[in-house]
Amino acid sequence: MFTPYRYGGKTKTGIDCSAFIKNVFASYKISLPRISYHQAKKGFFVPKEQIEKGDLLFFATGTSKKINHVGMVIHVSPNNIFFIHASTSNGVIISQLYQKYWNHRFIMARRILYSS
Repeated sequence: MFTPYRYGGKTKTGIDCSAFIKNVFASYKISLPRISYHQAKKGFFVPKEQIEKGDLLFFATGTSKKINHVGMVIHVSPNNIFFIHASTSNGVIISQLYQKYWNHRFIMARRILYSS
């Protein structure tokens, strides 16, 4: 947590969203591509109402609708979905999917880790 954001960064001195997710999955011996847009092609699609802990959330934060941001679900409550990600303004933080900013930019969820 609180590692600063650095575009293209891959370490604790500065990391971007896709490298953060890649590193988390690598710690479980799961290989993911380096770029969020390519990560969004892995695993399988999950409907919003079926999102679980460990799923990846993909967003389009720019003017185009192209995926350029990713986070990982860490908790699902009846009223919100909490995810960890590397934010450009605050570094590695926890955010809520149903916050207006994130909900408006949400594109899809994908499942890489399968529930047991």
